[in-house]
Amino acid sequence: MMPHATLVRNLPQHNLLKELKVFIIGTSKGDRQKTTELTKTALLLLRKLPACRGAVFQFFCKVFDTAASNYIQCIETEINTGKLPKVSETDELVISEIHMALITLVSENPIAWAPTISTWSLELLGEISTKYSGRAHISTNLNETLQLWMGCRAARTLVDINTKCLSSLIHSDTESCISALLDTSVKHSPNFDWVVAHVGSCFPNTVITRVLSVGLKDFSQNRSFDQVRSSPKLKSVVGILGHLAGSHAQDIREAIVEIFQWSLKETFDDSDSVRFQKKATVPYVLQLAFLSDTLLSSICKQTRNILSVEVIGKLYHFIDDWIKYFGTPEALEEHIISLILRCETEGIQILELILSCSQITKMKGCNDAIKMDIREKALELLENILQEIDESVRHGYVNPSILIKSATFLLEFSTTPQQLALVVKILSNELVDKTIPPYSEKGGHFSIVLEQILSRHIQRFSRSNEETLDLSQMWENLLALLEWEKSDKVPILKSRMISRALEGNFIHLTSVFSSEIHHMHIIADILDRTEIPSAGSSYSPPIRVILNLTQSTVNYFFACCRDSGTSTKYRGFKRSCNILRRLCVYSKVAKVLALRELLERALFRADNVLFGAKNHSVHDNSEKMLLKQNKKINKTIPLTKHSTVFNGGIIGVGKRKATSQEAVQQEVVAHNTTELINALKACCALQEENKFSEISLDSMTLLSLLLVQFVSPDVMYNGLPWPEEEFSKVTIERDLFIRRTFTNTPLLWDLLSFVAVNRPALCYCSVLIRALTATLIHQWKSMGDQSKSNDNAHYEHLIDTTVKVLDVMALGQLLPPPLNCIRDVLPSLRCCEIVDILRDCIWCYMRDHIPSPALFSCDQNGIYWRDPITARPPERYTNTLRIIMQRNIESFGSIYAQMFINIPKHD
Repeated sequence: MMPHATLVRNLPQHNLLKELKVFIIGTSKGDRQKTTELTKTALLLLRKLPACRGAVFQFFCKVFDTAASNYIQCIETEINTGKLPKVSETDELVISEIHMALITLVSENPIAWAPTISTWSLELLGEISTKYSGRAHISTNLNETLQLWMGCRAARTLVDINTKCLSSLIHSDTESCISALLDTSVKHSPNFDWVVAHVGSCFPNTVITRVLSVGLKDFSQNRSFDQVRSSPKLKSVVGILGHLAGSHAQDIREAIVEIFQWSLKETFDDSDSVRFQKKATVPYVLQLAFLSDTLLSSICKQTRNILSVEVIGKLYHFIDDWIKYFGTPEALEEHIISLILRCETEGIQILELILSCSQITKMKGCNDAIKMDIREKALELLENILQEIDESVRHGYVNPSILIKSATFLLEFSTTPQQLALVVKILSNELVDKTIPPYSEKGGHFSIVLEQILSRHIQRFSRSNEETLDLSQMWENLLALLEWEKSDKVPILKSRMISRALEGNFIHLTSVFSSEIHHMHIIADILDRTEIPSAGSSYSPPIRVILNLTQSTVNYFFACCRDSGTSTKYRGFKRSCNILRRLCVYSKVAKVLALRELLERALFRADNVLFGAKNHSVHDNSEKMLLKQNKKINKTIPLTKHSTVFNGGIIGVGKRKATSQEAVQQEVVAHNTTELINALKACCALQEENKFSEISLDSMTLLSLLLVQFVSPDVMYNGLPWPEEEFSKVTIERDLFIRRTFTNTPLLWDLLSFVAVNRPALCYCSVLIRALTATLIHQWKSMGDQSKSNDNAHYEHLIDTTVKVLDVMALGQLLPPPLNCIRDVLPSLRCCEIVDILRDCIWCYMRDHIPSPALFSCDQNGIYWRDPITARPPERYTNTLRIIMQRNIESFGSIYAQMFINIPKHD
């Protein structure tokens, strides 16, 4: 059986006429049932009878249009009913036949068929896109439209055919296809944009280069400014390149540089049309930049690669030829000035180039008259640019964005008070409209300025995870403006322009404060001087601002602890306390967060070494127990219940690395501890200062409960009562954990002392004192009758710990006289005597007198205390102490008299 192509070539002439007659009759009747047969006939005629080509393509248009219509109807039916109708098998079969046949024709003879088929497919795509643009909820969004049409077999096939045509001519001549693309884009934009976007993404370099080339050829044929202004093909070029700029900006920049450099190279072989195109290149690029900010940005970024003083010398000879594209020399100058003012990047480099031109003394290929003319034009251009900038800034109501950009630049780079004063002068000018949105909604123009700077900083920081924008001068200027406002010496600032801007940007400002490293001190100074939050202020910060500022201030406090400076460090502590005091008085949520963060970080996180912690070590995340590693490797390893593991290393890593403790000098630890206590005082401050107390009892209670929560490993037996001494055997493990925590974290003693001073908050730490006392009793028992010299270090440690516990209890008035003086007796007693006193005097008294706030009374000054005379314990709690001291009366004579004989009494 002979192949189909052979049959077609050998088909007699009378059979072709018969097929033509069948095709004409079939298409005139429009019978859907015979579409498949007609398609085969049409494809036969397309090959054998070139004169029928137009009729065949017209038939194909109807086939594709019908398929597209059916597709749109299916989408609409699905939207209305929720059910997807069955796809027409006839449409699929016919379109598949046409697709294969046309692709074959293009492959066999691309020069003859590709331009024709490409033009036909593009025009048909444009007609279909426009015809059904209002159907099936087709979105104006380019990506959504592209996805919808690519789901249509007819549209997808046409796009594929056109792509095949372009790829077949990629190394020969794609100009005809690109020209057809531009023409169709002009005729059917914006409905045709999705096709342009798809084709451009398939052949970005080719499409960009050819689109620029075809557009330049058409542009060079314009004889007047009116023709340039009304050129549809120029607008189509802008539209196509605008679509591609998002993902192919670099390709566009390179293509523009290439076409510009091509225009500078003149050869004798250039035809007249090529010479026209080269002379029109610069006006062409200028017009493209004027019509599209995206293209302007791309061109501006290539300024250094395009323009130089020498290049301007070459371009000087073409200026007279450029004027016709702009109308007049003045219009050309205005056009250039407008573009320079719109540049968001490289604007300074362009001005520097103009300055260089105004000062040229030597230029290759130019005589003195030309150099003089270039200098004068450069000075005139520079003067006009400065005049336009001045006008734009002074009349901010015409273009508010210029006003914002100018104020932003001055705020970021002003280095003198005179320059900084211009910011206030510009934004407070009576010509500036202060009622238009978004400026009226966001706290004024200065608020917008600050928002743009902070937002840009946050975006750059989040992308690179490091500070890439130097805002040193901006922070200095912002602080200076705030100080001017607070001083009441600048009448213009009585409107609180600076404060309102800060209030409007507090979310951004606190976010920057939390991530800022190099400028944290000055930002803290700004936040402190705002005096926010404040109960008397009209500004009510949202909860997000409160939480951000609280967390950021705590971070700043610990950064100050790590700081090696002196004066800045001290001022930083003061700022932290000021901000924390305002926050915690204003919001209970802020108080809880601040207290929790300060305690947890100072006690148990990496910062605890700054406060003398002894057990801080940084473990790698890969460190795991050897036992678990073994189980992971082999599930069948027989391990008994009491298996012992000597963990000397890590499987897959090697020997366990020794962890070194960061060395912090004792004076630094002492100073940091003092500042931490001050910060806690600030968090616990009263809303209104009392003459005798600045601390809120409720806040101290919260602090005490947080200490218990952090230090005690469970919640059982955490109440205030002390059980029988024998019951400590039940809680011994928990008590030892608490004791070990106090040993490794000396800061806890200072915190307990702080709590004890602010009575009766220490009552809520009863479980901690009870645990310490229980472990001390057990340890003193284990000492037996050993002399002090046998284990001097251990003995000294026990004495020191016991004295600390008794000091805290005495400071918090949990122990009345004479029990509060036991700490002076202990160093001279034997171990067994210390055990008796701790058990019979301290433990028994605390067991029978629950450390409750009810034991304390409040005097007229708001101070809670226990009267040492009326609270004196019964003799059964002091007899053991009395007898022991009597046995050693030669050592305790004066102390004994003070504790048991010379007892003060009420008058």
